[in-house]
Amino acid sequence: MADNENKEQQLITRDQMYSFMKCADEKYHLIGEGFTDLSESKGAKEYSRKYVNYKTEVSDVIGYAPSYSYTCDVISGDPVVDEIVSITDYEKIGTDAHREVITVNGWKPGTTSGTFEAFQRKFAVIPDAKGSGTEALIYSGTLKARGDMVPGSFNVETSTFAPDTSKG
Repeated sequence: MADNENKEQQLITRDQMYSFMKCADEKYHLIGEGFTDLSESKGAKEYSRKYVNYKTEVSDVIGYAPSYSYTCDVISGDPVVDEIVSITDYEKIGTDAHREVITVNGWKPGTTSGTFEAFQRKFAVIPDAKGSGTEALIYSGTLKARGDMVPGSFNVETSTFAPDTSKG
């Protein structure tokens, strides 16, 4: 009998994974209202080779190039949407287009009350398009990693991140 047959299993839904962006006010705001897509691609980099004594190739993961594709309706007054609109409309470059994002696994409680497993990373906001559709004004693009991720915990009540130096 498999080990998981005795454990209660639960389907995790997309709304249990939260993402927060540090905005111009230096506070973390939920990436939520207005966003119809925020999908992560790990962009695993692999090293593949075939050894002389093997019939098949072997592969190893040697790095990552993570990114999030985003699509959002423009909702005036939402801090995260305002950041995306500002970066896109003013064609910001370099560090002016960098933003810190924290992804929270809301189904994995942390070690203290109100906290959950989380990952912090800086991203470059890479705008792609605006104005698609005929109803809501829509902006789209990609958030591309600007360095290594920092594992830790996020307190959803106080919007604070605590790095966990024992992981990673």
